[in-house]
Amino acid sequence: MIAHITIYSHRDPKKVLVVGGGVGSILREIACHHHPEVEEIVVCKLDEDVVRVSKEYLPFLAKGFNKPRVTVHIKPSAAFMRENQGTFDVIIVD
Repeated sequence: MIAHITIYSHRDPKKVLVVGGGVGSILREIACHHHPEVEEIVVCKLDEDVVRVSKEYLPFLAKGFNKPRVTVHIKPSAAFMRENQGTFDVIIVD
């Protein structure tokens, strides 16, 4: 639900940042089900192991990580956001 309300509140959401969300459930909702209008989805996650374990043990949640419009950055979100100010139409913090 957090993804849908946030994305639908923007009139033209092309580029979305998901901060956290390592297991991939929010990413799955955006990339796989309801938002074809979003052209690029960036995930910023601090811990790469969470993403790896999710892909291995929760593939039904992590299937969004494999979509071509998804990019994953493993780094502190505050630093990533400082480096990318004004880049995203929508930012979802999970």
